[in-house]
Amino acid sequence: MMNKEIIKIASFNCKNVKRSIEGIRELCLCCDVIALQETWLLPQDIPYLSSIDNNFSYTGTSAVDTSVGMLRGRPYGGVALLWNKKVFQNVLVLQCDNPRICAIKIITSERPLIVISVYMPTDTKENLPEFTDCLGAMSALVNEYGVESTFILGDFNAHPNELFFYELLNFCNEQRWFCVDVDMLGYSSDTYTFVSEAHGSKRWLDHLVTTQAAKCAICNIYVKCDVWWSDHFPIVAECRLNVLTPKLVNQNIVHNEILWGERSNEQIDLYYAECNEKLKSIDISLELKMCVNCFSNRCSCKTTIDKLYDDIVNVLSDAAKKCKTYIKRRKPVIGWNDYVKAAHREARLNFQIWVLYGKPSSGYIYDKMSKSRKLFKSRLKWCQDHQDQIKMDRLAFLHSQKDFRGFWKNTNKLKVSPGLPVSVDGVTGSKDIANMFKDNFLVKSVTEVAPVHNVEPPNGNLATCITEEDVVRTIKSIAKGKSPGHDGLSIEHILYAGPHIAKVLSMFYSLCLNCSYLPSKLTKTVVVPVVKNKTGNLSDKNNYRPISLATIAAKVLDGILNTKLNQYVKIHDNQFGFRPGLSTESAILCLKQTIDYYTSRNTRVFAGFLDLSKAFDLVSYETLWKKLDEQKVPNNIVKILQFWYGSQVNVVKWSNMYSDPYKLECGVRQGGLTSPILFNLYVNDLIVALSSQHVGCHVDQVCVNNISYADDMVLLSASVCGLRKLLGICEKYAINHGLIYNVKKSEYMIFEKCGRNRDINPVPDIKLCGSILSRVYQFKYLGHIITTDLNDDCDIERERRALSVRANMIARRFARCSKEVKITLFRAYCTSFYASSLWASYKQKSYNALRVQYNNAFRLLMGLPRFCSASGMFAKARVDCFYGTMRKKCASLVRRVRASPNNVLNMIACRLDCKYVSYCLKLHMAVNNCI
Repeated sequence: MMNKEIIKIASFNCKNVKRSIEGIRELCLCCDVIALQETWLLPQDIPYLSSIDNNFSYTGTSAVDTSVGMLRGRPYGGVALLWNKKVFQNVLVLQCDNPRICAIKIITSERPLIVISVYMPTDTKENLPEFTDCLGAMSALVNEYGVESTFILGDFNAHPNELFFYELLNFCNEQRWFCVDVDMLGYSSDTYTFVSEAHGSKRWLDHLVTTQAAKCAICNIYVKCDVWWSDHFPIVAECRLNVLTPKLVNQNIVHNEILWGERSNEQIDLYYAECNEKLKSIDISLELKMCVNCFSNRCSCKTTIDKLYDDIVNVLSDAAKKCKTYIKRRKPVIGWNDYVKAAHREARLNFQIWVLYGKPSSGYIYDKMSKSRKLFKSRLKWCQDHQDQIKMDRLAFLHSQKDFRGFWKNTNKLKVSPGLPVSVDGVTGSKDIANMFKDNFLVKSVTEVAPVHNVEPPNGNLATCITEEDVVRTIKSIAKGKSPGHDGLSIEHILYAGPHIAKVLSMFYSLCLNCSYLPSKLTKTVVVPVVKNKTGNLSDKNNYRPISLATIAAKVLDGILNTKLNQYVKIHDNQFGFRPGLSTESAILCLKQTIDYYTSRNTRVFAGFLDLSKAFDLVSYETLWKKLDEQKVPNNIVKILQFWYGSQVNVVKWSNMYSDPYKLECGVRQGGLTSPILFNLYVNDLIVALSSQHVGCHVDQVCVNNISYADDMVLLSASVCGLRKLLGICEKYAINHGLIYNVKKSEYMIFEKCGRNRDINPVPDIKLCGSILSRVYQFKYLGHIITTDLNDDCDIERERRALSVRANMIARRFARCSKEVKITLFRAYCTSFYASSLWASYKQKSYNALRVQYNNAFRLLMGLPRFCSASGMFAKARVDCFYGTMRKKCASLVRRVRASPNNVLNMIACRLDCKYVSYCLKLHMAVNNCI
């Protein structure tokens, strides 16, 4: 790229590029990238774009299908992109199957960006599915290439306060995109990009949409209104590309021979034999056996535990190294083993024979060497040219072999990683960035932190032993394929280590439990920053969340302790988070049924949606241990948790560099198997206190004045006074337990029967922690949109847009897959309508729009005509139609509600007037009667 401080990108609906060529040439004098719409070019006329300006390269698509024969009328539509060759020297044209879209990828000083030109259909209800599909296609394009900086310019036909404009804003909000021209110029500005030639009306149809990362590069935007080349005016944006953070190009790749990776059956058998034999030889001293059967805190016992742990890890690590061979290549060739390996072996052998015979220039030896080498190179070139097809063939093979674990593993490999930026928040250097994240992830306790001393062994005469059955059961419950801890060991290393590993681990864990001690190497945790929004600003530290990678020995112990904790800890039924048989759908059902119960009886419901700031990270340890004692959890379990939290050391990893070690002052362990139940216990007394009050909503003598899912809580009351009292209880509990409410994100709603005037009676201020809560008329609760009249149209629209994104993503990424693979992907990605079984109040128009989107998604994926029979295509593919999918989801909800041991759900199941359960039954019966 040239040393240019500011570049300009423009969007222009030229309304016939040949007629407006002089005007476009004027744009080329001041802009570096130009997106054109309505070029009116036939497919064979696309090269005409090269005649506009010699300094500009081009790409374009035509909307005219010349295969139908003679054309009638004028050519229409079509999009194109022009870019300055002197400014952008490394540009890749991206393949777009949609004629309304064309795109390029620009690489400038390790700062890749995507520019898209789009021409949307006219703003009518009939064109809404096509409008949404175009947005979904652009989202799929961005996700496929993993480029966070994307500029989308074009004629969206989206005038403010009209159908397409609301659809565009909702889509941008859900994808975390930005309509930059509207944000920067403002709704109230007298901005317009189109003037009707018929009656002179002015409209704002052209827009610039960007991802979050690209938005920060735009310093100015304006409409060029002093030209009359078309009925549209160009919209121009000035950008500073130097603010985009470059990515690390050469990352240090460290080959870890311990990692499990992919192993053949022969390697697994060899690993099994090695581990089982060496584990038998581990020295079990008399002192160790005595420690297992009694409580002790002697230094000799700690030394014995450390040695035993080191012996177990060394056995697993040495066996893993011995039983895996690595083929070091600079760049792996996809399909090497299947297509190239044999030819390479043959060519190498013939080459060595040729060298042995003195490198003859002719004859049988020379010909054989030449032919084998030519065959090898041709197969290698074929693999390099058909990498995508080889990946798709691999998926088809795994699917045909019913190896679904391998199928989804290879499917997830197709996701593009966003890469690491060279700087975060102005900090450069991997070590310094890791330390910056350490400071960002470390949460200071708001309560007084007690100093950590040596934890005394549990009181009692009988030691608690962890049996082999406990170890085996936990090992089988841990999912495979997860990232290992700092020692490189994963669950596969234990799973395939033979039967003796369970005996050794049970003895080791029993010893740790009875001595209230854990080796420091076991408790060491690696924290990896993971991007929240891949299209967001990668140089913003707030765009990352921590993922903790514990050792596999710690995971197994954590799973065993979690099983034992569940035997003692009792959680209130109003807590739906991290509970077996319960889900977010259960919490949403209880909320909507309670509100409907009151509003159907002409009673208002005041609902306060509370947000706790970093609730999991602010758990006070001293308070948590007291709560465990109150639940009569065995003393040895409390002591081992106390030692674990007091001695755990974390390090942040960034590009194979580690931060300085740090300890936790408060908060449950991120990713720990016991963390959910410990947090539920920590806030359980708050739920008990709220539920014991005689204020708030009650249905059939069951208190539903509060509903919680982990740290998300909603308070329900039929009066303002009742809600205020419940909020007061929450404030007092938060102060005593070191929790903080985020008042800015906490809001309240007033639910009432549809048709009542909500502004007749003014509502007094409702405060939380001294601040007035904002009243809203729509809230996204656990991902489900709730409105004041419990209408589900908004949530159905959300799901319709999400379905378009998912369908376009799999259609683009898996276009070359077999039919069977596509059907499997469709079932996995396009039939999961979140909380759809709770849709009971909606307009048929919204429901039909989702059904049309569902049908179009299947047509798009399978490459079928847009207006083919929906029932016929689903029957032929043996895939559930839209109504069949919805019927199964509704039946599943009824079954789970009726079988649940939860008291709140039992109350709902017993009520005949529950419109959500009754609606599911009616839908199921109606379809059965039709059949």
